[in-house]
Amino acid sequence: MKFRHVGYMLALLSALANCQKNEAANAPKPLSVQTTESGVTLRVSTPNSEIRVGDPLAVVLEVDRSVDTSVNMPNFSKNIGTFEVRSSAPLPKNPAFPDRLAEQITLVTFESGEKVEVPPFEVVVRDGAGKESTLKSPPLFITVQSRLEGQFNPNAFRDIKGPVGVPLETQWAWIIGACILVAVLAIGAYRLWFHRPMEPVILEAPHERALRELNELAAKELPSKGLVLDFYILLSDAVRHYVEGRFGIHAPDQTTKEFLAVARHHPQIMDDHQRLLASFLRAADMVKYAAQRPGPNECERGLDAARGFVLESAPVHLNHESESETTATQEVRP
Repeated sequence: MKFRHVGYMLALLSALANCQKNEAANAPKPLSVQTTESGVTLRVSTPNSEIRVGDPLAVVLEVDRSVDTSVNMPNFSKNIGTFEVRSSAPLPKNPAFPDRLAEQITLVTFESGEKVEVPPFEVVVRDGAGKESTLKSPPLFITVQSRLEGQFNPNAFRDIKGPVGVPLETQWAWIIGACILVAVLAIGAYRLWFHRPMEPVILEAPHERALRELNELAAKELPSKGLVLDFYILLSDAVRHYVEGRFGIHAPDQTTKEFLAVARHHPQIMDDHQRLLASFLRAADMVKYAAQRPGPNECERGLDAARGFVLESAPVHLNHESESETTATQEVRP
């Protein structure tokens, strides 16, 4: 019984020893190189000198210098030898070494080997007198293990087979079928695009547009809401746009004085219409610029005056039709 217990103890100790050996074998193996010149030390180190293909490799650059010495760290390009630079960032200051500059870069390589070289790094050093010099570190040699198990054996792969013959009749059947399908799709697209029914374009006459805008303005009931200024601005704009479309006078951007001067000499605007338009526009200007605020009844009369001007100055053969439409609209309006 005692010998059995001793055997168990020896087996357990052996297992613990093997675990410690495996942990020691798998532990990261740091590597560091450095060079010193004129009191400046450049140190390049990595916490793990053995990696696998595609694994990130952290490399730290440290420069120990005096207070009156400045150092320019290298600018890292996309590639350093066979390594790709994935990131670079300065490290925080070490209180124990306040004059030390440190920067960490992350490299990745896809080349395997026992001694893969990380090329030397160069820093520019400027002393207190302004003299510049270059300090170059020794290279790092790390081990990059392949992710493939075993060695490559080309005999383990089968050769590419030769071309497979396809009967010509089968090829022609597919070709003819594809051509027919393309032709049918092209004809369908042509008919769909070029033979679409054209939507009718409805052109609205100037007096029709003006009457529609005036009726929409009446439906908003702005004076009863206290929006007298907004009411007269929209009312004046509707009339001015009608005059521009009906008589060809560029009315929207002109002042009332300029517009009336042009309308006075227009052959198609009669004297009665000129007086009605002048009275209406001056009343609108008093609201917009003189801060007058007429009541709802006066606003209603201004709207009727604008509607009457549009109806009276519209083309003669359209007056009766427009008057009937406007009367119907007024009857519907509350």
